[in-house]
Amino acid sequence: MLTEHDQDVLLRCRRLGHEAAFGYCRQESGGKPCRLILDCWWERFDVRTFLRAHLPEDLMAAVERSGTAPPPSKLLSLLDLIQQTKTRPASDGGVSGNPPQSKA
Repeated sequence: MLTEHDQDVLLRCRRLGHEAAFGYCRQESGGKPCRLILDCWWERFDVRTFLRAHLPEDLMAAVERSGTAPPPSKLLSLLDLIQQTKTRPASDGGVSGNPPQSKA
């Protein structure tokens, strides 16, 4: 079952700086596993076999590659988040990309 380990808690997530459940790590990156999932969870259970059984082959290959790749640049990540926020419709709770209007 895909969710059987979702409530398992890692002592400390290196990326978040606090505890994280496996369910978060399994779908942390836009529904895809965290790039560190294999490195963080291997001591708790056979995470590689578990993911191979539940992920499509191409996604599993990406997970295995991402664990050895250097982390993305913080600047590029921030710029990407800013761009996503600007393009998000205001109805989803995002900002419209326009500065607030002063009432002078």
